[in-house]
Amino acid sequence: MSSPSSSVRAVLDGIADEVEAISLSLGTAARGAPPELEVWRAYARTEKTVARLKYRLGAERPGAFTELPRSADLARLLRDATRRLDEALSEARDGRPAECLDALRGARTCLRAYLAELGRIRSREKRKLRKQAPPSLRPS
Repeated sequence: MSSPSSSVRAVLDGIADEVEAISLSLGTAARGAPPELEVWRAYARTEKTVARLKYRLGAERPGAFTELPRSADLARLLRDATRRLDEALSEARDGRPAECLDALRGARTCLRAYLAELGRIRSREKRKLRKQAPPSLRPS
């Protein structure tokens, strides 16, 4: 396999720096339950990095549609996202842009699944509270 051109190498170096920063922010957050805002920021930065990599490489490789993974274990989703970010970092450093893009997409999916699951949990809690409220206090 040939090594990437210097312009692709420069792009991958920039991507590697960004991925490392995202991974570090999630890694420290993953030790405990991170604030939702921190996960939103990591998701947005990952989305931006995916778009930047696709644009800079000038090659659109459509990703396959995947269903969001569902899990009651939110920590597992964060661990999976962090693992995929680490893979993306390794692929970027090794000069493999297509593999880096795939790993970034996987991390993005895990982060989106985490945020969607938080939304479902919040909705269930609200429904439960409405059902427990006395009829006179329930919204009509």
